[in-house]
Amino acid sequence: MEIQNIIDLMSTITSTQSGDPFCDFKRDYSEHNINEKNQSLRFLNVQKAIRLLSELKECLLKRPDKISEDITLSANHCTIISKCLSFVVTYGFTTCLIPSIWKSFENDQKHIQFTQKISSDKAYKELKLYVNSWFDLIKEPTLKRLILVKHINVLLAGLCQLSLLPIAKPGTEIAAESTIDELKYEQLIIEQNKFKNILKNLILIERDPLFIREIIFVLGRKNCQKHIKLGLGELFSDLLIQSNGIQTFLRVACDLISETSQNFNQHGLQEWSTLIHNYYLKSKPKYTNYIVPQIWELLRSNTNFHQLQFRSIAVFCIHLMSKENYNDFLAFYISPIEQLMKISKIQNVSRCIEDLHSLFYLFRNEIWSLSPKLLTHVAAIIYNVYTATANGVYYLKSKLEDLVFLILMYFSSSKDHLKLIIFSPYQISVNYDDSGNIQIKYAKKEHQLNLESHVDLILNLIDKRADSKLMKTVFITFLDMYTDVSSKEYSIMEKLFIVKAIHHLIEKDDVQKSISTDPEIVLDFIKSILKVISENNLIDIEVLSIALMVLGCVLENAKKNSQFDCLMDYLTKISENIEDATFKDLILETQEKIKQAHNISSKQPAVVQRTIDDVLFDTRDPLLPCRSHALIELKKMIESGDKMVSTKKTEILIVIQENLKNTDSYLYLSAIFTLSSLCSYFPNDILPILCEEYSMPINYNHSPETRLKIGEVLMKTVKLLNETIPLYKNRLLNTFMAGVRDNDHLVRASSLSNLADICRLLRYNLGSIVAEIVNCADYVLRYDPATEPRRAAVLLLQMIIQGGDSELLEILTDSIKDIYHMLKFQYQCDKDETIKLHAQVAIERLNDIMKSLFLEPK
Repeated sequence: MEIQNIIDLMSTITSTQSGDPFCDFKRDYSEHNINEKNQSLRFLNVQKAIRLLSELKECLLKRPDKISEDITLSANHCTIISKCLSFVVTYGFTTCLIPSIWKSFENDQKHIQFTQKISSDKAYKELKLYVNSWFDLIKEPTLKRLILVKHINVLLAGLCQLSLLPIAKPGTEIAAESTIDELKYEQLIIEQNKFKNILKNLILIERDPLFIREIIFVLGRKNCQKHIKLGLGELFSDLLIQSNGIQTFLRVACDLISETSQNFNQHGLQEWSTLIHNYYLKSKPKYTNYIVPQIWELLRSNTNFHQLQFRSIAVFCIHLMSKENYNDFLAFYISPIEQLMKISKIQNVSRCIEDLHSLFYLFRNEIWSLSPKLLTHVAAIIYNVYTATANGVYYLKSKLEDLVFLILMYFSSSKDHLKLIIFSPYQISVNYDDSGNIQIKYAKKEHQLNLESHVDLILNLIDKRADSKLMKTVFITFLDMYTDVSSKEYSIMEKLFIVKAIHHLIEKDDVQKSISTDPEIVLDFIKSILKVISENNLIDIEVLSIALMVLGCVLENAKKNSQFDCLMDYLTKISENIEDATFKDLILETQEKIKQAHNISSKQPAVVQRTIDDVLFDTRDPLLPCRSHALIELKKMIESGDKMVSTKKTEILIVIQENLKNTDSYLYLSAIFTLSSLCSYFPNDILPILCEEYSMPINYNHSPETRLKIGEVLMKTVKLLNETIPLYKNRLLNTFMAGVRDNDHLVRASSLSNLADICRLLRYNLGSIVAEIVNCADYVLRYDPATEPRRAAVLLLQMIIQGGDSELLEILTDSIKDIYHMLKFQYQCDKDETIKLHAQVAIERLNDIMKSLFLEPK
């Protein structure tokens, strides 16, 4: 039969008038139906509609492949077919469905209710026919689309009624009413299993998203029939333990959320995470073997759609496990990361960093996020990897920075934890592969020279994040550490690390504001120090001076007096026991400040502004804490634009340089910071003087230690000058080039390291002098007997490459080949691991730049 003839017959069915809708078909079926007397007209006409749909399916399947279905069936044809399908639903499916079952699937579409009552046996046979017929029809794509788009709920309802409802056993009252004997019961069980297999095939094998979507709707309804809910729930449980079963389910569920424009976190996240987690309560072995690997896959999902939703589901499931069973949580999700971090294999570390970032940082602001305190066992490793890759080119550097920030936020309040992290007894070296991943190698620390660069990394990170709470917490913890400096617990480099951090942080406005507005914690710390000193008569001058200096900072902006009262007795007792007259005066001065703070709180008198002469006088005070505090005040005056600074800059320079020569680390660090501020505000006047003192030490009789401090001042000035560096590049480069010829190997190394930083910042502004710098590095690598300068020379070449980046050809012109040969030789022949590491990083960066310039399409 032709398609048009079939469509015409369908049109006849769907266009019947009111009254007896089957009167036109009684005659048609009288010749073809042997049991016509036992069958209703309704069933006859539904049969005819199904037969016509089956014939249409056969015609469509026989059409040539080149003919599109859109050409075969017009829009009018599709309308008639849809009406015919609705006819089958109204007069076929709905008459056979149990009302409680149909309510579980019925949507907003309303169908005409056919009032004719049929027996349960006949309804069962009819429903089998309809379900089998429609599953046969959906083998043809056009009919499948027309059926599933509008009537998938009907088809699924029929299938669930046939496969999920219990069958009455022979001997029961229900079985007697339905004439079910042993033979019929066995037959019904066989048929039920057949329909169960069809349902399982749809969900577990084919994973049809339309059917999965419809099941999600059904399970979400409050009036869902209990057997249907139980059966479909078990089916979904089976889906979850299939390979990628969770992703299949979530992909459909997330599409559904997107279509309804609902908030994912409010509709779906908790429910679906709980659904997945409940498998742990049902079967721990299955959860371990099937669910845990899929949660890891969700966490590492890189799909174009729903990536964030998949990862949030994974983190929420892990969060639920941490609440359910902490030991299993560690075994399933934390221990694997720890083990991978310790296995020195390429890609392991990068994968762990990405996993940890997704677990702890990505959703850090959600109430269901994982606490960073769970990073305890890997915190030191993360920190060491961060410091090891800080000067390299690593694509996960920003994520490492995020993790270190979290570690500082949650571990900086405990000095014991922080000490284990930043002063760990081992160090990590990294090797880079061609794909940008790293391999780590653990080794025991032979020295702590790198701590000086580490403290700069941490302080720069804290400044970059600008978190006032973190600044205050780290400051207080380092103060707490500083109380132990007199003991042998810390090395010299560790003490320098602590002092430099304290000095840097106390200058921050956020720290000072936080201390002045909420001084309780700092005062508790000072109180504990003063109490120990007063009770034990053990006076550590350095610790006492720092405590008095911090107390003075608090008193400057004091608004309340009650928290200072308890300190007066301790200070009085210490003053009685101390022999140093200058310290007695300092304690008396502090007590006077406390009394003034009391008056400020009660009377609010006018504040007396200190002049620059007062500050300069204090910079010559015999007490180191007073001089340090005066230098800090002087730095603030310089940065505030005080008019008197410009008139007294020569005198300021002299007093700062005198303090720069002091051996006390806290004092000379204060001098370095203050002098760098002065130089950045008056570079044309101060910079030439400092450069001359650095490059001509004989004329000024400076020791190597003083020259290293001047070099640090120059580099801090360079960072403060920022975009105006090119104006002073010749003076700075010539200064450090002269330092490379110094007799002291540490000065040579420092000069090369400073050259490296300047070259990185100047980039294409280097000019022709770059050839001379490269020759200088080559000379050091060939002939310098000390290891430190050769390490710095390789670092210099690395920074030139890193700074040049895409303009490398324009900057280096003919020097690229020489640099490559130098680096290759050092990597292959030098015995020092640090030199080989810097050479390897530089070569890899050079290769990447060349590939981007010549191989990648523009």
